[in-house]
Amino acid sequence: MMRLRVLTPSRLRRALLSRLDSRYVTKPDHRQDLKDALWEVQMLRREVVALRDEIDRLRRGNAAPARAATDPKAAEAHRLATETAEAVDTLLQNEMRIWQAIDYLSARVGDSGRVG
Repeated sequence: MMRLRVLTPSRLRRALLSRLDSRYVTKPDHRQDLKDALWEVQMLRREVVALRDEIDRLRRGNAAPARAATDPKAAEAHRLATETAEAVDTLLQNEMRIWQAIDYLSARVGDSGRVG
């Protein structure tokens, strides 16, 4: 890169340099920005570690299932909830089969004009 040197009065040179310097971040400001960014990264790292610990704790399971086994009302509620979930799942699967059959018949009727 070729530099062009021009003789200028010092007053003009200082004015020009101060104008250019005001557009850029100073070294102390840049250092402070880096420190702030590093601090934020460390905070995020701590939050990620805390979230991972929480996920591990939830995956291991909490004490609720053990307590439910000893409490007859809780065990009954759990049994009913499980049976209800299985029944709703079966109902939704059957409904899906019905709609698939309707779509199949609609496509056959649309192709030939009659079922068969």
